[in-house]
Parts: sequence; structure tokens; C-alpha cells
Amino acid sequence: MNIQQDKYIRRNIHTYPFNYTYTDFGNFFRKQDASIYIHIPFCSTKCHFCDYTVMVNSKDDLREAYVQALIKEIEAFPNNPVFPRFRIEAIYFGGGTPGLLTADQLIRILQACRDTFEVAAGAEVAVEFDPRSVDQDKIDALFDAGFNRFSIGIQSFDEGVLRQTNRPHDLHDIDRAVTAIRKSGFTHVNVDLIYPLIGLTPEIWEDSVTRAIDLEMSCITVYPLEVWENTAYHNWILKKGQKLPLIEEEKAMAVRAFDLLEQAGYVTGSTSGYYHPARADHYCRFLDYYWRTWPMIGFGVSSKSAIHQFMYTNITNIRQYIDRINAGEPILDFSTHLSKEQEMRRVMIRGLKVGNVFKTDFQARFGVPMDLVYGDVLRALQAEGYLTDDGEEVRLTRKGQLYSNAVWERFYVEEDLAPAKPGEVKFGLSELILD
Repeated sequence: MNIQQDKYIRRNIHTYPFNYTYTDFGNFFRKQDASIYIHIPFCSTKCHFCDYTVMVNSKDDLREAYVQALIKEIEAFPNNPVFPRFRIEAIYFGGGTPGLLTADQLIRILQACRDTFEVAAGAEVAVEFDPRSVDQDKIDALFDAGFNRFSIGIQSFDEGVLRQTNRPHDLHDIDRAVTAIRKSGFTHVNVDLIYPLIGLTPEIWEDSVTRAIDLEMSCITVYPLEVWENTAYHNWILKKGQKLPLIEEEKAMAVRAFDLLEQAGYVTGSTSGYYHPARADHYCRFLDYYWRTWPMIGFGVSSKSAIHQFMYTNITNIRQYIDRINAGEPILDFSTHLSKEQEMRRVMIRGLKVGNVFKTDFQARFGVPMDLVYGDVLRALQAEGYLTDDGEEVRLTRKGQLYSNAVWERFYVEEDLAPAKPGEVKFGLSELILD
């Protein structure tokens, strides 16, 4: 009962909200879109900067046992009682070096995804190779099986830098791999480069970027180095006095790469990734899911999954992974449930990794305007020249792209950087403090 301005109003409710629409059944109950990440943990060498879970010089029988376990994990996913069914828009084979598996093994894994999930027509199916693992018959078979994005980890065109970082290939391998890719049907091809590295000079870096551009591939990624604990780089820098290029040189390398790429017609797909619109209509669909925090299902040892508020990681020991899968035992390592506040921060931090976040998307997802939650932070970043805000989206400027870590650190809260509590694991944050 309610009395307003001398009127007696008898109003009752049995649900909320009150406004609905007549809806198409198939559209309303359609499967949610998602992506899949598949970790292949095998490499011929361990790069000195690499922090990923990899096994070097593994035997063929171990690789096959891993593939069989991986397929079992994929096939078992629908048995999870928590998650809905998904329609897959992107599948990414990462590593490690997926190219070390046989074509048959990679195709069997892809087929397991298709048999287990609805895979959208035209879905992106991406695979990583290093130049030495490229084989003409293998990549032709992958293309015929439906793989349609190829990423080659060149990292540098300088023999000395390649040796210093313990990369498994040389310039001859690069030339041979590029020739094979050109003969294949792959047109959506990405070249990875990385900077700053020990021994890398601005002149060597510019030469590598120029040579990558001259290949006329659809995508080029210029990764800034991440120095993680328990890597050779981390040990050398902290304990053995090895030096990275000076911060001024690193900045100059980034600016020069961005300028060269944009002069050649490439446009940004992320803070480090570029694509050429005349050769591809996007950078990487899987990374859209990864950075936009849309559902991503991880399979394989050490793989990460992020599905709505659920985030979890598989165990890192390859033999334990195989044994547990075969025994039907859980392979979960650690996990967290995101609060809405964490999820909002995650959308901003990771979305800005792509370069922009749309305000309508934020409000549709959380029910509150972005400016209401982060207005003060956004205005400060805009005033300092890191962001633009046109009312529809916030977007990194060139300064923001260059100092992107400084941008998303504005969204951290005290608990993010605090030491781990008993029973907690600190994960996903590298920090190297030098005098």
C-alpha cells in the first residue's frame, strides 16, 4: 500500500524488471561465443627470455601421449556442470612451438574441438611456428584442414641477437620458412619481433623491422620484452650485470617501429600488434577475446581459462598432466572468482591493451556508466595526454601506446600489488626494479 498526494495506490509486484520484448527463440537461447587456447609445450630450445611452460627435446612418444591427453581434456569439457555450451569463434594453438607436432597431431586436436564444440563458419584457427619448424608439406596440410592464421616467431633478423637469446633458427631458416609460407595458401600471416634484448641496438632493431615490413605479411607484432623471474634474462640482469638497452634507447626503438609500420600502411590492432588493411581485415580474433575479456577456454598444461567470473589455470608439470588426465583426475592448479569490481578493472586494463574500450560495451556489461566508476582516472589520463575520450570510447594516444603499462597501472588497487596472503598465489605480474 502506498499513499501519494492524498491518493491511495495499491501496487504489488511479483517480478522485476517490468519491461520485456517478444523475442526470437533461437536468438534468445543461442550459445555464447567463446575462444579456445591450446597450449603445446614443446620446443627445440629454451629462449633465454621465455617464462612459458615448455619441454626441450622431448621424445615423439611423449608428444603423442600429450596429444592424446589434450584431446581427452577437450572432449570432457561439456561434462563441466557450471558452464553453458559455447560457439567457438577463434582457436589458437600457442606454446611452446606447436609446429614441432606433426600435421596429423595438430589436425586431430583441431578435429576434437570441432567434434566437441560448435565452431563457427569462418572461425579463426591460428597456429604458431618458429622458422626452423616450418615444413612445406606440414603447413600445406594444416591449411587444407582449416588452419587460416599463421604466426612465425622470427624475433630478430640479426644472427648475433638470435644466438644470444638462444633462438633455434638462423637467417637461412627464416628465408626457407618465408618461401614455404608464400607457396602455401596462408594469407593471414603474422611476424613476431621483440625488443629490447641484450645486445640489441637501435640500428639492428630498425633493420629487423624494415626487413619484416619488406616481407609484406598481413600482420607484424613488435613485442616489448617482459622479464620474468626464473628466466635466464632475469638472472643475468640481476646477478651477472648484463644490461638491457637504456630506457631512452628502448623508447626510440618503439617509436621507430611504430613510425615505420604506419608509414608502410599498417594500423594498430593492439599496443604492440599491427595489421595491413589491404591484406587482412583484422589483427587477431583470438586476441580480441583474450584482451577484451570475453570467454576463453584453455586446454593443455599450464593453460589459463577466463570464463565470466571464473579464472583458473591448469597444472604445469607435463607428465603429471598426462597421468591425471588418463586417471580422470582434476588438473586444476589455482583459480579465483572475480568480484564485479575486479571484473570492471580487468575490462579497463586488458581492453586498453587492445588500445580502446567502448563506453556502451562497459555499460551493457556492468549496468553502470564507465565515467561513473572511473571518471576521475580517465580525466587525469586524458589531461596527461595518455588517452582521448570522444564520449563513445576511450582510446590510447601514441603516448599512451608507448607508456601503456603506466596507463593500466592507474586502475590497480592496493590489494593487487600487496604480497600474497597465506594460501594465495601471485600470478601474472612481472616486476624488475633496477637502480
